[in-house]
Formats: sequence, C-alpha cells, structure tokens
Amino acid sequence: MRKSLLLFLFIVLSLSVILYSVEPKKGGTMVIAYWGDPISFNPDAKIDDAGSGIYGCIFSRLVALDTNYNVIPDLAESWEVSDDGLTYTFHLRRNVKWHDGHPFTSADVVWTLNQIKSHKEAPASRHFKDVESIEAPDDYTVVIKMKHPSAPFLGFLAWYGTYIMPKHLYDITKDGSPVDWLDNPHNQKPIGTGPFKFVEWVKGDHVTLEKNPDYFLGEPYLDRIVFKIIPDENTAVQAFINGEADVDQNTSMAQVDMLTKIPGVVVGMKPGPSRFYMSYNVGRRDSPMHDKKVRLAVAYALNRKEIFKKAIKHGKVAEGFYTPAIPWAFNPNAKIPEYDPELAEKLLDEAGYPRKEDGYRFEITLVYFTGQEWRDMSTIIKEQLDKVGIKVKLEEYEIAAYIEKVLKAGDFDLTVLDGFQGPDPDNLKLRVGTGGDINVMGYSNKEVDELLEKAARISDKNERAKYYFKVQEILAEDLPIYPIAEVTYLYVHKDYVKDLPYQLPNVVAYNNYAKTWLDK
Repeated sequence: MRKSLLLFLFIVLSLSVILYSVEPKKGGTMVIAYWGDPISFNPDAKIDDAGSGIYGCIFSRLVALDTNYNVIPDLAESWEVSDDGLTYTFHLRRNVKWHDGHPFTSADVVWTLNQIKSHKEAPASRHFKDVESIEAPDDYTVVIKMKHPSAPFLGFLAWYGTYIMPKHLYDITKDGSPVDWLDNPHNQKPIGTGPFKFVEWVKGDHVTLEKNPDYFLGEPYLDRIVFKIIPDENTAVQAFINGEADVDQNTSMAQVDMLTKIPGVVVGMKPGPSRFYMSYNVGRRDSPMHDKKVRLAVAYALNRKEIFKKAIKHGKVAEGFYTPAIPWAFNPNAKIPEYDPELAEKLLDEAGYPRKEDGYRFEITLVYFTGQEWRDMSTIIKEQLDKVGIKVKLEEYEIAAYIEKVLKAGDFDLTVLDGFQGPDPDNLKLRVGTGGDINVMGYSNKEVDELLEKAARISDKNERAKYYFKVQEILAEDLPIYPIAEVTYLYVHKDYVKDLPYQLPNVVAYNNYAKTWLDK
C-alpha cells in the first residue's frame, strides 16, 4: 500500500513538473532604459561604468563572476594554480569565434592581458603588477607566471576591465607604426565573442545589439537588445511604466515604493559588496577637508541614519569601514563616529573655524552625479552641515562631467559615491591605496599601503583578515571617507522578462543576457 501511494505521488509530482514547466521562448527585442552613453567600446582601456553595463553582452572574459561572486569559467573552461601560487594555467574553449568569424585563440588572451598590463590608465592594470609573464604554449593554453603569490588575482581577473579583445583587429599598424588601442576604429564598432553582436550606437539615444547564434555557451533566446539612453531617472521610469522599456536600469530606491504597487512590475533586491559613502578631499591643501579635525567634526555633524531613512531607504546603515558582505574581512570594531553636533561645533572651533557674523564658518562644495538618490543624499548632508555652521554648495553633473571634475581634476571638497568593493578586500587598494584608481580623496598612508600589500601575498583568509582589520582601524582614525550605507542592488523589470542574470545560479552574472527571454 505504501509503495503504491509513493508511486502515485511520484507520478502526480512528475505530471505537475511537466504541466507547469515553461520552456524559454525564442525571439523578441528587450528594451532597457539605460542611464548613460559609454565612453567608447574599448572595454579595458578606461574606467567606464556606463560602458561596463553593455560590454558583458558583446565581450567575454577568461573567467567570470556568478551572482554570488564565485569565479566561474568563461573563455577558459578550466584552470590550475601551482602549489606555490606562482603559476596559473588556463585551458581555453575550442571552436570559439569572434563575431566576424575569425577563430579565437590564446594569442588574443596574451595580447589583451599584455595591453592591460602595459597601460597604466587601464583600470585592471594594477592587478597585473605582480605578473612576470603571459605565455601561450599552444593555441588553447595560457600560462601566467607571477613574481609573487597574489591571493586576489583570480577574482580580479573575473571582474572589471579584463574582457578579452580581438588581436587580429587591434594589433595593427598604420604607416609602419602600431595603432594605439585608444585610436582603433573598432572602439566604435566592437567585435567580441559574447552572446550579442554590435549593430549601432546613436549617441545620446540608443545602443542596439543582435544575437550571436554562434555564442560558445549557447545561442541566446533574444533576437535583439536595445539600450535606450535616458539619463534622467524620472523620465526613464515613466518610459518603463508606459511600456517603452522592458527593464529599467536607471532607477533608484526612492522609486521602489511606487514601483512595487504597479501590476506586472518586478522589483528585485539583493544585498551586495557595495557601499554608499562620502569622500573628503584630503589631498587638496586649500580645502578645510585637508584638516583631520575638520573631517572628524563633519562626521560628528552627520546623521547617517537620517540620510539612510530619507534618501536610501533600502539596504542597511553602515557600521564600519568595509563591506560586511565579505564577512571574513570586515572589522566590526572599526567604528564610524556617531551623530554628535555639539562635539562637531567644539572641534570646528578648535580647528580655527569659528562662526562668523553670518553664522557660517566656511563654505565648501559637495559634488554629486545625476540621480535622485544622490540628489537626496547630498541635500540632507547640506542641511545637516548647515546646522553646525558649514555652508555647502551643491553641484550636480552627469557621469562623464563628474569623472572629469572629481576623478581627474579633484575639484571638490566633498562627494558621495558608491561602488563594488569585492570580489576581494584587495579592492581597498583602488579606493584608499595611494594612487588608487577610485581614490578621489587623494588619500595616502604608507602603513595602509604596506598592510594591503602584505595581505595580498597570503593565501590563508584568517591571516589576511588581520591586515584588513588594521587597515579599517586606520581609516577610522584618518577618516578619508564617511561610510553611509550598504548598497542593495535593485533590479526592475516587467514580469514577462524571465531569467535575468541576477536570478540564475552558476552563470556569467553581469550584463550577460544569453539566458534571458520574454514570455509574451
């Protein structure tokens, strides 16, 4: 009797799976409301966050990250690391083709990684400083030899600015001289190995891609993807609601409550190793922020819980100087100064900035880039600092102008940022290491640099954590940044958009829509 019942239940369950399983549908165009134009379609040459949201459709990496930040195969189907940590051997997939039909080989990998290594402006170049050589013993093997062990190397190889580029189109000469990769015409008409091929870019309007039927991980379901450039969040969300876009990648937490009430809209949220924080311009000697006592006073004047509640709303208030999303490296004892405006006033007086007749001590500029979240955060910071006699001028810029003003010119006193701080805590070098690519503060501390360097040489996480804990203690003392909140990633799309990368395990996670399909 029991066996008969179990057999009956098994049959019912099997029929249910058959009846309710939905096979992905082929075809259709997915329109994404997108926040900005790329700088170019060279995926490795410069920091280009707008471009990075599109590159994953066109290009592939040697290895990639899945949605849980695990390193998984991409163009390399497998790899080994020697016991001493000095040799990485990658075994490449065979029969991969570039979008123009040219075969992909190890020569493309060697050329690309050497370009990244030799161009200091390339955002991934600092991760190659310990690389001794990059060699190809045959067409389907790449061997990378290190000068020293580097625990974070594989994770960074799977992250930012490491897409493999076509050697046959970039390793060219003109009038006998090599053509720099910044001047190559394919920066406007890219050729990759990814799931979608480039069709056109109408600057300020859209980027159109079509499926690559020969994609090495399987033909994509979608026929086309259109990235509709809509820099204004409110305009983007209205276009999304009106049915002009299937996915909204230019939305903020301020819009979540409204979006969750709309039938047919999915609002997915996922915590990530990214943070909202305010940066002080410590390197600018004519700024009051150069004075550590002033930075401490500003920190005491700020109420990050109020900033979170009014501007960010979803996620978690920051409690330390590194992301708790990578818990083994997070130091819970490196505390952020708590709200104490009276102490802030006292410190500002001691720093030599008494209130003047108009009630203000000095005026500073807070620069932020376009977006409701950033606007709201900056406005609240302005209001809080006003209460202790600091006059704040707000300046808003679109991303390209923001990069020029903040990252390149350093023309600001305060700015608000966020950003991915994984897949390894070695990422701290980018933000607080001397000369780090995203160290907008101009911060430099020799001990921090040495600790970060030592931590990268050790494979044992427990030992590495000791160095990262100390770094966070120093940051709590020096205050080049003021952490505000932990970021929750937001995914807004119509309910007929199925299997977006964030929803799938063990696949290339970021901006690779090979498995995405439309149920309509």
